[in-house]
Amino acid sequence: MEQTQEIDTKFIERGKKLKSFKYLLLLAIPMFLELLLQLIVGYSDQIMMRKYPTAVTAITNANSILNIVIGSFTIFSSAAIILITQFKGSKNIASEKKVYSTAFFFNTITSIIISLLLLIFGRFFLKWIKCPDDAYAEAVKYLMITGSLIFMQLISITFAALLKANSFMRESMIINVIVNALNILGNLILIPHYQIVGVAIASALSRFVGLILMAIIYTIKVGVKFKFNEFLHGGFILKYVGIGVPISSESFSYQASQLIILVVINSYGTDIVNVKTYASMFAMVTYLITESVSLSMQVVIGELFGRGDIESAKKKIWQTLILGVITSTAIATIWVIFSDPCFRMFDITDTELLDIAKKVMICDLVLEVGRAFNIIFVRTMQTSGDVLFPTVLSIIFCWVVAVGGSFVLGSKSILGYGIVGVWIVMAADECMRAIIFLIRFRSGRWAKTKLIGGN
Repeated sequence: MEQTQEIDTKFIERGKKLKSFKYLLLLAIPMFLELLLQLIVGYSDQIMMRKYPTAVTAITNANSILNIVIGSFTIFSSAAIILITQFKGSKNIASEKKVYSTAFFFNTITSIIISLLLLIFGRFFLKWIKCPDDAYAEAVKYLMITGSLIFMQLISITFAALLKANSFMRESMIINVIVNALNILGNLILIPHYQIVGVAIASALSRFVGLILMAIIYTIKVGVKFKFNEFLHGGFILKYVGIGVPISSESFSYQASQLIILVVINSYGTDIVNVKTYASMFAMVTYLITESVSLSMQVVIGELFGRGDIESAKKKIWQTLILGVITSTAIATIWVIFSDPCFRMFDITDTELLDIAKKVMICDLVLEVGRAFNIIFVRTMQTSGDVLFPTVLSIIFCWVVAVGGSFVLGSKSILGYGIVGVWIVMAADECMRAIIFLIRFRSGRWAKTKLIGGN
């Protein structure tokens, strides 16, 4: 009896914490630092190779393929966060534990298959996106090493999702600090001797260490054992895949559309590709706060949905949206004001290229306002179980507006506005979707989906 009362007391106290905006920020701060470090790791290879322009182009093309996998897998793994937090909120501990085995074994098997596919077909993917000839050989070397070993990073992403589902954001961040430091150290040691091959080896080795550390911290902090029989017979594969496939399809579609858009940008040569590389890096910094707060919001509202407290969840969503829009707008404005010195840092000094870069960052200011709305509302709908609407909408707009518009405005053979034209249509894509998502959210239809009805 006393034990039951103690559990109920903890449950009530947890409910109060979930409603606190301060708690959301406490979860978001380490999440922001982790994402920032991931960004640094992702771009450290290009930054440290900036004296070799063809190598930067090679890494950009190879990473455009890897980012499809990593982005989609990260979003797919958030299905575990959604299920675990909702089962936690409804106090269904038995079902919650089965999700761990389902996520781990399904993701591990899938990640190994992906690594083999990249090893076998990687060079054909690079040809397909029209990687510039002068960068192709180096791109193949980089992709063969990082792609064949990407399963380590993907399994690490799974462990990170399981930690975040239990609010262990800080631990995941600390591991990323270590991975980041090792990656940069490896680059410093290996670049002078092996250049792009050294960069690829340093990335792979640092991610291997990250995987080991993630597994150790998971065992210490969470400790739920993975049971293969629960994976096979637990009844959660369809539920997990049913959430994971639609939400990762949205990410896959976006990343794939970026790959096709890169074909347009590649046609303008190495210099424009490098402008795109650094503009994308600045854009990612812009929405890092929105991304980190939305991920923390996902953990919080997942439990609130599990408790049936929709009104508290709505309040949390609006708080997150206001914070995301304000910070994204402010940071994007800074990039516009300081565009020239920022691009000069990466050895882009030609006045024509700097003018193009400035126009791109002006377009990105508009883009980031729309993106802030989309990140928040998409995560909200995914967590509530309303996964099909944002998926279908995003796929249609990605390909009709972003890709189709990029070829019309950006392609040399049509209007020829180049990379600026590409950024204009991407901004239009984000802003149009933002308006539709706002209407959907205000209608309340997203909150009527029942995700965990039945075990």
